[in-house]
Amino acid sequence: MVWFLKGCVCGLFIVCLACSHGAVRYEYVERSLIQGHPEVADRVIEQSQDRYRAQDRLLYVMDRGMTLHLAGRYRESITYLDEAIRLVEQLYTKHMRDEARALLVNDRELPYEGEAYEHIMIHVLQALNYALVDEIDEALVEARNIDHRLNVLSDARDPDEYHEDPFARYLSGLLYEAAGDLTNAYVAYRKAERAYQKARPWLKLPVPTLLQQDLLWITQALGLDNEYAMYRTRYPDVPERPVVDGGGSLVLVSFVGRAPRKEEQVVDVPLSLDALQLVVLAKQVRGRGIHRVRIGEAALYGLYGKIVRVALPEIVPQPSRVARNHLSLHNGSHYYHGYTMRMYDLGAVAKKNLEDTYPALLVRAAARVALKMGLAEGIGYSVNAAVHRDEDQWIGALVAAIARIFALATEEADTRSWRLLPGEIHLARLWVPAGAYRVRIESIDRAGRKIDREHVFEIILAPGQTRFLTHRVLD
Repeated sequence: MVWFLKGCVCGLFIVCLACSHGAVRYEYVERSLIQGHPEVADRVIEQSQDRYRAQDRLLYVMDRGMTLHLAGRYRESITYLDEAIRLVEQLYTKHMRDEARALLVNDRELPYEGEAYEHIMIHVLQALNYALVDEIDEALVEARNIDHRLNVLSDARDPDEYHEDPFARYLSGLLYEAAGDLTNAYVAYRKAERAYQKARPWLKLPVPTLLQQDLLWITQALGLDNEYAMYRTRYPDVPERPVVDGGGSLVLVSFVGRAPRKEEQVVDVPLSLDALQLVVLAKQVRGRGIHRVRIGEAALYGLYGKIVRVALPEIVPQPSRVARNHLSLHNGSHYYHGYTMRMYDLGAVAKKNLEDTYPALLVRAAARVALKMGLAEGIGYSVNAAVHRDEDQWIGALVAAIARIFALATEEADTRSWRLLPGEIHLARLWVPAGAYRVRIESIDRAGRKIDREHVFEIILAPGQTRFLTHRVLD
């Protein structure tokens, strides 16, 4: 019994510390990015390494891969994202010890495996890393990895669940086209179009104009007259892609806004009318301005009994003010202008992914609660059976109450996610003559007002080359 009581106290202490550092860490990272200091943001993540739990190693390497990418240290980002890819593969193998601990505490005790869309985004970011260091063949390896992972998802999931990624498919097409492999580029563009069409009910995005242009251009370039006629009929108002003799193209990928946030949704379930009144009273007190304290409510409900708690995650999107980004290129004599268009909504993707996995999460949570509460009552009965005097029967009731408090206090939803992802991805493409350019990027809100600071890049574009740039704006 002494061992059990010590375990309960340690468990409650862990719950108190669960969110102690993460929120502050990401606040510092966001502040640094807003101020235009991605190298400081990376230093924050690097210096916080010891504050990531062993179960959260994947989160650390994904976060580090992102901040290194934003700091322009693409080679180092590649190293961390390679580790992330290896970890994702390793974590497909479940460990029974971890599973047992999760059932006795909560899903945060499991190693974080990442969500399906996060796995795809690892490869997307890795492909961009390679493209930015002009290693297009390695970027194409990531394009093939995207195809493989999406095929695995398609085999494992229901057709109505998230198993396709239109932006990842489109990026693959851009990479194949940049490498001169027009056949595979066409295959990727065609898959991207289908993915956008299928995802439209929940992604709320039409087939982007850029993709429509690319389908028209590439079918014409490949001499696919019937396919070109089909797409021209399907997209009659889309202008043909610009042609610049001896020129190249610049692809700007803008990471816009903040990633969708996971928050905890707690449901306290009373098992009697008196218990219902207690839960209602607790919620009324909380509504008068007293912040919910997990341990306090757990103590109250645990002492009373007949109340169980289920905690599940919910997705909270964080909408961005950015409507589009203005892209300006100047070569010393001429200006070229363009605007990004919204290609992807990660908030919608995260919400869809959670909806698909919610039934399994609910079953798991119910099983965990039943097991913990059943063990609590069983421990109380066992202690009473071991006590010989009737006047000492209160000991069993006390131990059972402490066990219930532990069960309630440690019921916590797994709200871990790749917090440094953007909320949306925008993209622009300009076809311009070869040469050296100064690139300026300005973010614009829906009222046409400039927001965020101006971003400036220097590039050299060779004839026939496709250059990639990435850009981050948090507003």
